[in-house]
Amino acid sequence: IMESFHTFAGNLKEDGILVINGDMDAYDTVVRDLKCRIITFGASDKNTYYPADIRTDKKGSMLFTVMKSGTALGEIHLALGGVHNVTNALSAIAAAMEFGISFDACKKGLAACSGAKRRFEYKGMLGEVTIIDDYAHHPTEIRATLNTAQNTPHNEIWLVFQPHTYTRTRALFDEFVDALSGASHVVLADIYAAREKDTGMVHSKDLQRALASKGVDAHYFASFDEIENFLLKNCKKNDLLITMGAGNVVDIGEHLLGK
Repeated sequence: IMESFHTFAGNLKEDGILVINGDMDAYDTVVRDLKCRIITFGASDKNTYYPADIRTDKKGSMLFTVMKSGTALGEIHLALGGVHNVTNALSAIAAAMEFGISFDACKKGLAACSGAKRRFEYKGMLGEVTIIDDYAHHPTEIRATLNTAQNTPHNEIWLVFQPHTYTRTRALFDEFVDALSGASHVVLADIYAAREKDTGMVHSKDLQRALASKGVDAHYFASFDEIENFLLKNCKKNDLLITMGAGNVVDIGEHLLGK
């Protein structure tokens, strides 16, 4: 994969520009022997574009100062949460400004960006419980979403997770357990089969037992109705409820809001 990106970047002419995350492990592999101009972005100050004074507002949205080669360009207020979105925004700013778009235009554009559907998407309020939906179905995505949740005002985090495919759940089992441990409470639905058949290789109950062995408050229910009833009884004032997965788990939050 790294070599493929190196080949892709090599298609640039000498007067072209490569905008790349300077912090990633594959950086040296991708950029080696390139003759184009390289512009980097990332969390560290070794990059051309990097952030300073990162913080969140009361809604969990990100604020930060954009730095370019040691000079502060100004502050960005995203309508999105998560440090990963700070890096995403920097990539867009870097690309835009290198092609002559002003910082003020970047600032206005990012302020109006509400993000992708099913990516920490605000669904509504169930009493005084905030319901969020997210498409995360890989450990790295789960960690990013829960990091965003931790920076969003809340009492406790309830994560309703629907694993996606048996093969992925089995192959990344330990990583899933580690990532899911970032929630206060984990409620597991059955694995969403998608294109696969259940051969008995792994079950959501296995995740529940592994999480419980780590001291995580984890529960498994065989139906969405059981999950919804459990949440109605246990979620409290100012809790954050996240439905997560690439299947139909979003239906749980929407059904609860319909109630």
